Amino acid sequence: MDDNIQNYRSSLVTAIGIILGFVLGFTANWAIQPVTETDWADYIIGLGLLISVVLQITALYRILNNNYPKEKAGKYYQTTLKYFITGLCCSFAGIVISIFQTIFNQ
Repeated sequence: MDDNIQNYRSSLVTAIGIILGFVLGFTANWAIQPVTETDWADYIIGLGLLISVVLQITALYRILNNNYPKEKAGKYYQTTLKYFITGLCCSFAGIVISIFQTIFNQ
C-alpha cells in the first residue's frame, strides 16, 4: 500500500494547498469587513473556518510526513483523507452561511 500513498501524495498536497489558500484568502477578507453588530452566524462562520484551517493543516502535515507506520499505510492515508474532507466540509459550510448572511442582511 506504500506505493499507492506515494502515487496519491502529490495530488492530495496540491488539492490541500489550493483549498487552504482559498479558505485563508476568504477568511482574511471576511475578517476585515466592517461589522455594525455581531450575529450568531458570525460565530458559526468563524468557528467553521477555524476548524477547517486546522484540519487542512493537519491533513497537509500527515500527507507530507514520511514517518508513518508502513504496515498500516492504507489506514493512515484514509485517516488523512478524512481530515481533508471534514475540513473541506467545514469551510464549505462556513462560506455558504456567510453568503446567505450577506444576502439576507442587505
